[in-house]
Amino acid sequence: MGNIENLFEVEMGLAINLPTGAYVVANESDIQRLAAMPTARSLGPSALVALPLDSPVPPDIIAKARVLVLEVDPANPASLRRIAHVRAERQDLPIIAAIHDANIMLMRTIVRHGITDVAVLPFVEDDLVSQILDASAQLNARSGNAHLAPMFTVVHSSGGGGATTVLTHLAAALAAQNVGGRGVCLIDLDLQSGDVACYSGQQPKQTVATLLDARERLDDDLLSSAILDSQHGFSLIASPELITPLESADVDQILDLLNLVRQRFDYVLIDLPSDWTGWTLSVAMASSELMLITDLTIAGLRQAKRRIELLSSVGLSRDRICLLVNRFENRLFKSIGMEDVRHSLNCKVLATLAADGPALSSAQDQGLLASDINRKSKFAGDVRALAKLLIERGGARQ
Repeated sequence: MGNIENLFEVEMGLAINLPTGAYVVANESDIQRLAAMPTARSLGPSALVALPLDSPVPPDIIAKARVLVLEVDPANPASLRRIAHVRAERQDLPIIAAIHDANIMLMRTIVRHGITDVAVLPFVEDDLVSQILDASAQLNARSGNAHLAPMFTVVHSSGGGGATTVLTHLAAALAAQNVGGRGVCLIDLDLQSGDVACYSGQQPKQTVATLLDARERLDDDLLSSAILDSQHGFSLIASPELITPLESADVDQILDLLNLVRQRFDYVLIDLPSDWTGWTLSVAMASSELMLITDLTIAGLRQAKRRIELLSSVGLSRDRICLLVNRFENRLFKSIGMEDVRHSLNCKVLATLAADGPALSSAQDQGLLASDINRKSKFAGDVRALAKLLIERGGARQ
């Protein structure tokens, strides 16, 4: 077996736009240091508020905030009263307590005040970004009392990884095994290169752009207008017809859309672009599981490792990340095996999907599934087994 671990070098350097409605309230020196950090600038100057520990949080911030990072001194009664006041005003507001010299006793004290998480002072940029994204995703997951369907996000480790092919077949396989349920919906959030509608032979009149542009007008009726019948048993929402800048997408609007869809269906699948932004990371954080598609080439595995490290760095637990090895050939002699992949990437391999060659491409060109052309398709069989596994596991870790 080949040893591939030493061939990887993870390189980071991603500008992340944080969700709107995230506010940071702390002392002046820590706010000034935070304001100089690249990612924090996306919050905007009005979201960074310098206040002494005993000064009340302005009412407009309490009303508008979706996530509040608030400096707390557990030894200062006025500071504790301030956090209690915020909690009384907004019981649903995620509060991240920012404290100096955190220890177990201090954390136990502030936990009683209903905080969501603890950040250290002075702020560590990567940690704070991760905590804000996670708190925002949790807020969206809790919104409303309706049941939220498991949401599986699929992304390829590099261009041409076959994510859309896997997604369309997986959506059909889940739908076939979910007879009598509320159905399966595949949402194409690859805003620049999405081909789900094309792969399904559909020509959408409304797309995900219609729903995102609606903002506060987004409701179940508008959602219904954008849902297409794939003719393969599942519903789909198509990507925009025109190329849309990834950075133009609004984090909160996307998460609100996903929540609405998750209330309506039994399973939701997401096709993400391969480029990572703040909103794509937020979608990953809100997902029940993120499936990263790779092949067994050194280039593909290297890119997979880079993405796993990125996702881990923003707080996505590794037990919610898994690998789908696509175009797998079960040859007797292989330079790289599954154990090499698991060990080097420190990530579980959920499934291997057989290479189906020209037959699969021919099916896609006709808007068909592999099984429509070849009932004995190994690829289709592997995808059906994956769908069965997801259903048997209960689908999600909510």
